[in-house]
Amino acid sequence: MKSLWIGLGIVGLLIVVLLFIGGSYIGAKNTMVQKNEAVTQAYSQVNVVQQRRLDLIPNLVASVKGYVAEETTVLTNIANARAGVLSAGSDRGAQIQANSKLDIALGPFFRLQEQYPNLKGSEQFIRLTDELAGTENRIAVERQRYNKTLEDYNVYVRQFPNSFWAGIAGFKYRDEYFKGNPENSAAPKVDFSK
Repeated sequence: MKSLWIGLGIVGLLIVVLLFIGGSYIGAKNTMVQKNEAVTQAYSQVNVVQQRRLDLIPNLVASVKGYVAEETTVLTNIANARAGVLSAGSDRGAQIQANSKLDIALGPFFRLQEQYPNLKGSEQFIRLTDELAGTENRIAVERQRYNKTLEDYNVYVRQFPNSFWAGIAGFKYRDEYFKGNPENSAAPKVDFSK
């Protein structure tokens, strides 16, 4: 009779251990699904504000063309960068890279204002540049939120025991962060002698 109780105790202990392991897996997997969806939603919001920028660029370029006909290189670079974003498709890495190129192409555009005082006076140009500047700020905020959400996901799937469950459930580390322009790491040169 004593051996029966020992056997039932062992079976009961195994059932409790299996329930604990199963509950741990289910809880971890549900959290990984939730965090993965949060990353997707955050990237979707980045896409919304980046699309707003893409929609503003043709209007802005058209309003500037009349003033700065000789600055076609700047406008061509912006148009080409915009086309690169549109052709990136659904590949998140390609979209991030294409938008980084668009960020770089927009820099000289804003400096055109200094060279063409009449351009600064154009109401349409002022309105469009204000909208574009606001959009650039929104993009920066949404990219920061996306990176934070992605970091939260990556930390979760790499911590033990979640890393074990993530491997079984097919959740992997995702290196799809928005990174700054490497050219911005060099300090600007200021020359007041001119």
